[in-house]
Amino acid sequence: MIFFRITLYFIFLFYTYQSYSEFKYEIEIIEISDGTYVILGNNDALTSKNGGAISNTGFIVGKESVFIIDAGPSYIYASEVINKIRHISKLPIKYLLITHHHPDHSFGISKYKELGVEVIMSQSEITRYEKYGNRLLRQMKSLIGEEWFENTSIIQLDNTIYNFPFKIDLGGRIVEILYYKNGHSEGDLIVRDIYNKLVFVGDLVFNNRAPTIPHANITNWSNYIDQIYNDEWSLLVPGHGPLIYDKKKIFKTKRWINYINAIAKNAANKGLSPAEVFEEGIKAEFKEYKLYRETWLRDLPLLMKKYDE
Repeated sequence: MIFFRITLYFIFLFYTYQSYSEFKYEIEIIEISDGTYVILGNNDALTSKNGGAISNTGFIVGKESVFIIDAGPSYIYASEVINKIRHISKLPIKYLLITHHHPDHSFGISKYKELGVEVIMSQSEITRYEKYGNRLLRQMKSLIGEEWFENTSIIQLDNTIYNFPFKIDLGGRIVEILYYKNGHSEGDLIVRDIYNKLVFVGDLVFNNRAPTIPHANITNWSNYIDQIYNDEWSLLVPGHGPLIYDKKKIFKTKRWINYINAIAKNAANKGLSPAEVFEEGIKAEFKEYKLYRETWLRDLPLLMKKYDE
């Protein structure tokens, strides 16, 4: 009987560990400059394998506090990031900036709020996070599995009104937060690490991947990319994909959004259906973009519908 109980215990332990370890993220922290770090997301579609961790996360360590850029897709992800940060710095994590409300960037918020971290987010994106968050969370669970979202919840955020742009002193390190209205989202935020001449731009720039446009104003977004190009920086962290050192690479995002927008507008003016446009195909240039086909098939009808209204 004792042997039987011991056997059952180890069977239980094995399956418990297997279940727990299966839903862990492959988090690798890269120091991209003195005191500035990035965790590159899986530059792919949402899957049960990557747990929704497809966007880039960053953090900056000053002499007094730590500043996080984007919370990631879940409570589990945020918890693992925090644990990794603790191996680098014991300073308090004082600020969390959310570039925009999309789930892969924002659904880890509740973990940070448990620690009393100040969440910086544009008011329009807070509204969308609170209004659509639970529906999006159900969709994420259905798409990649509920297990990834254990303890993940959509919470009410403080109605702090920020006057952008503004700067925060982390202790010998100044970061500047800028606001871009109605670009990729209704209220994109970007972060300038002034000391290191780095910029975190969220989904205003994608690298090696087709940009998504569910809430985009293409004209504004295109102009914002020009502004970012003309800013002074030596390294750019996009919302998705590898780091960008060559400034001209940000125009790949601009070319895609302007191309798909022109196709959608022309099709709507001619009264074409999405099927008719798809039959014509897409330019060879854009077939080099990762996930180009999935993004093309999903986003083109959305834009066409917008111009039909």
